[in-house]
Amino acid sequence: MQALVLAIGNTLRGDDGVAHHVADLLGARAGVDVRRVHQLTPELAEEMAGARTIVFMDADTAATEARMERVTAALRCSPVSHTMTPSEVIMLAEQLYSFRGVAYMCHVPARDFAPHGELSEVAEAAVRSAEKLVTVMLAEG
Repeated sequence: MQALVLAIGNTLRGDDGVAHHVADLLGARAGVDVRRVHQLTPELAEEMAGARTIVFMDADTAATEARMERVTAALRCSPVSHTMTPSEVIMLAEQLYSFRGVAYMCHVPARDFAPHGELSEVAEAAVRSAEKLVTVMLAEG
């Protein structure tokens, strides 16, 4: 596998599931595994080890437009729990499974996390631009 794309969020909580909509647009691509998860967990580290590029996608209330940023390995000060940050999962993948690729985070604008399956106008407008950012990243990776 060349790349692993992780769409993070809960589709039953409004904009929290926006990354899953981006994953739908990405569709099937050669060498790319697109996974949908509710949260990041330690078990993902082993799956990440075989990829050259990892792209995390998640809803971001602070984002005003879809954007990508590089993710580096880091461990927060609190004890490891079953919910992790991208940096923590990358650290596990590096230390336990010799992951040596690159990782990116695609921040997708989000505003409404009420318990329903609909996206807000902000999130809906960001889906296509996020898909384009990820597609470019995968082509370069």
